[in-house]
Amino acid sequence: MSKKLRNPVLFFSLAFLAIAGWLNAADKNPQSVQVTIRSILAGDKSDEFDPKLKGMEPQLKPLKHRSYRALKDETQTVPWQGSKAFEIPGGRLLTISPQEFQDNRIGLKIRLTQGDKPPIDTTVKIANKGNFILGGPAHEGGSLLLSISAAVQ
Repeated sequence: MSKKLRNPVLFFSLAFLAIAGWLNAADKNPQSVQVTIRSILAGDKSDEFDPKLKGMEPQLKPLKHRSYRALKDETQTVPWQGSKAFEIPGGRLLTISPQEFQDNRIGLKIRLTQGDKPPIDTTVKIANKGNFILGGPAHEGGSLLLSISAAVQ
């Protein structure tokens, strides 16, 4: 290869590697994560299915409760590797901390506390713009379910 051709090839190769590294770093370090917590009361006393939960029916039906009612929705923007607290029905506090973003999946540290009771303290990975359901404590004669959705900003 001639010297004239080698220098542009080397330049474009280095530029490509720099851009690929920058894009990969952007994938791993979003600025913030938009988190939505939906509190749901699941029970067995009736066959009520809240129309607000229609889009979640495929996720909820396998849980084998007879009724599902949306109690509260809350959305907050959580700074990357920061944390935000969400008030959950029953005097509970749910703290969310984004930990990692890799392969279009968000790692979230989740801590649910209520007074002196032992907390739920776990880390989960969900698809960007996805959600998962966390089975929570007893509440108002049923079980409290938490749908946790997250999307990088």
